[in-house]
Amino acid sequence: MPAAPLQRRTQGATRYVLLILLALFACAGGVIVWLLRGAGSNEHVTQDVAPVADAGPIHRADVPVTTADLLLHARDAMAQQRLLAPAGDNAIEWYLKVLKQQPDNQAAQDALREIFPFAATAAEQTIGQGNAAEAQRQIDLLSKADPTNYTLTILRAKLQAQLQVAEDQQRREQQQAQTAAQKQQAHAASVTTPSTPVAVTPAPPSVISQPALPVKRTEPEPAALPVSRPAPVASPAAEAVAATPPVLKRRIEPYYPADARRTRRQGWVDVRFVVEADGSVSRASVIDADPKNVFDRAALGAVERWQFTPGMRNGAPASSELRQRIEFRL
Repeated sequence: MPAAPLQRRTQGATRYVLLILLALFACAGGVIVWLLRGAGSNEHVTQDVAPVADAGPIHRADVPVTTADLLLHARDAMAQQRLLAPAGDNAIEWYLKVLKQQPDNQAAQDALREIFPFAATAAEQTIGQGNAAEAQRQIDLLSKADPTNYTLTILRAKLQAQLQVAEDQQRREQQQAQTAAQKQQAHAASVTTPSTPVAVTPAPPSVISQPALPVKRTEPEPAALPVSRPAPVASPAAEAVAATPPVLKRRIEPYYPADARRTRRQGWVDVRFVVEADGSVSRASVIDADPKNVFDRAALGAVERWQFTPGMRNGAPASSELRQRIEFRL
């Protein structure tokens, strides 16, 4: 065979092999690029999803909170008038947390001293709203801020008085419901019980024909008088028996004035007051005192917070006037 055609055939076969190899390399490169793109897209998705999962503040119990952060929360709560509520996010609790970390933090101490009267007013409003559980929580929180403040005694007394009034009201409602049920049962029994016919049976003719005048004359005419006689409820003795005096149920001890305690002064105060029908005290006034104008305010403040079981008159609660001597001894 001539050399030229053989050389051309060899070159043509080599050219085909090179084309095939180039095609294989191209396919392999495309597969590699596709795999790399798939891995990159997965990594991109992971990076896109991660910030969504981490969005927002994460509060962990083991991560320490700085004093500056606590003071910032406390000032924010004060600006929004959240002095005692809600629980866990109010100014008093934030400042107490500051003092737990730094007991000598002057900013927290001054802030608690400044907002205590306003917080006490808020607690008193909660008591007036009838929310006893929330009021108790707020009083306990105030006692942590200033345990020796006398305002706490007043708040506790008001809360106790409200609880007692609510308990008395519930007891009266239960008694009224029980009385109404008894009356209803008695009425139902009187309606369902058949009346017995007494004078339905006619008398025999022989008895009617006989003269019955002597028998009627022997029966006493005024036999029905004891039934119609009124009971002696209007007599003074009966009224005295029906009236009962009020009974002291809760006594608040008066505070000892600081000046008198410092000078070791002692004394007493005679107080006149009225126990109302609901057991509360009103119109308290000083009759006499020794020494004068030293213990008067403390005695009146204590008596006005006393609670009584009201006196009864003719089966109903009634107001009564009492006198009491309050002793002040060291």
